[in-house]
Amino acid sequence: MKHIILTSTILLILFVSSSLIANASEPETVMPLADTYVDAFNANSAYGDRDYLEVSDYASGLCIASLMFDLSEVSHVLNASSEIKLRLYCFSVASPHVVGVHWCVNNTWNEENVTFVIFGGFFRTDPESAVEVTSIDSWYEWKVTNFVRKAVEENYEKITLTLEVEDPLEGTARSLYASKDQKTQEMLEYSPQLVFTYLEPKVNSMDTITKVALGLTATVAIAFLAYKLSKRRTRKKRHQKYSRT
Repeated sequence: MKHIILTSTILLILFVSSSLIANASEPETVMPLADTYVDAFNANSAYGDRDYLEVSDYASGLCIASLMFDLSEVSHVLNASSEIKLRLYCFSVASPHVVGVHWCVNNTWNEENVTFVIFGGFFRTDPESAVEVTSIDSWYEWKVTNFVRKAVEENYEKITLTLEVEDPLEGTARSLYASKDQKTQEMLEYSPQLVFTYLEPKVNSMDTITKVALGLTATVAIAFLAYKLSKRRTRKKRHQKYSRT
């Protein structure tokens, strides 16, 4: 009987726990308002019309990619389970290198005229995450959850993220990524993305309470039936014993 009750209790725990599991919602994707890169060796030039973003740091090149997103487009409310990632499609890598994502707190720039001279005066934070870029024709993701959460808490309507080389590793640290300014409709699917993923409760609290109540009722019923069955077997054994004497 003890085994039956124990089994019933375990099943109840699993039953209730299943009602508390959170499901990941469909990811929400936000496209950039503006994106460009600035080049230290052509410090007065703007590159906002290019269909690629360059990130580099080597003897004759230093480029920083910059992307601005509109946070007011986000339909969900951020919670503790939210996860936000910056996704870019890489189509050219000179040699393996580490690229980090930074938060630039200045959102006043315009991709049509921002240059390295202008951008160099903007404050940028330390990187939140960094990835090693090694291959072409691949999507790369950088976690920016803390940046976005902080921006929302401080009432920023927009957020600017920059990509910069953190470690050249070896050779020429240079990689190219698809920008939002693609020349064909087919290439637009490779545009940069800010992807929001949320965890949502599977059921509401009243459903959980109902399940708990039903589970407890089932456990008590099973335990009672097990007890009655045990007593009946005991009486039967005693009756057989006395019948033989």
